[in-house]
Amino acid sequence: MNSEQKPKIVKSDKTVYTIYKYAKMVSTNAFLKQHCSSLPDFSVIWADDQTDGRGRFTRIWNSQPGMDLTFSLLLPLTSLEHKRRQNITQIAALSVAQVLEGYGLKPSVKWPNDVLIQGKKISGILCEVTETEDRICGVLGIGINVNNTENFLESLDIPATSLRCELHHKVVRQNLLKKLLEIIINCFNVLSQSGFTQNRQEIKKRLAFINEQIVFTDLKQDSYSGKIIDLNDDGTLLFECEKRGIISLNSGEIAFHNSYTMRKSL
Repeated sequence: MNSEQKPKIVKSDKTVYTIYKYAKMVSTNAFLKQHCSSLPDFSVIWADDQTDGRGRFTRIWNSQPGMDLTFSLLLPLTSLEHKRRQNITQIAALSVAQVLEGYGLKPSVKWPNDVLIQGKKISGILCEVTETEDRICGVLGIGINVNNTENFLESLDIPATSLRCELHHKVVRQNLLKKLLEIIINCFNVLSQSGFTQNRQEIKKRLAFINEQIVFTDLKQDSYSGKIIDLNDDGTLLFECEKRGIISLNSGEIAFHNSYTMRKSL
């Protein structure tokens, strides 16, 4: 990215966040990690065109310039309990689901970091932790398919949808972003002050494919066939495994046995 590129700054006295909108950027997460020491808490880096977005396990987030929403939010983690850091991705997914519900949609949360509409991916999330000399920061990256066309979405390697496809009209991305930021920051404050219980209850209401047959593959590439039966108090999955009984799972990939093929999470 050209360091001399000047962003459009969106700031209101009524909000704690400041939006820095750039025309083009390689990665909003990478940029925010690089510059977090000079930016205030709740800074938002928004790229109209993100050329090399990425997700979990170095996967690519494909974006369409000027059509989708790709941004990163700087969260203050210094005073947050260490064990709660793993919940940030989940409350972000909950926040995206809640903002989409405001448009009349019925999203579900595919644990831990995707949001689906009728089984099609509309959003993916990546949270990274970075430290400066005086604070610990969370860099929360979110991609949402907003005004993407059907032709673009069909070119992807997984079933995907957009707000435009679901609502049959375009959505003003800045309005969506502002609504979403308010929800995320509220959920984050609840997490910081009260723990995960309240957010957990809301996520569980929207948890995708609960009690359906799935295959879970962990980071060691070991696979477990069974069913998700609950979301634990710490945000891990309570899983009924066919061979091992009831176990808790905290990181990995979910594949579903159903009529369509899910692509892997962002």
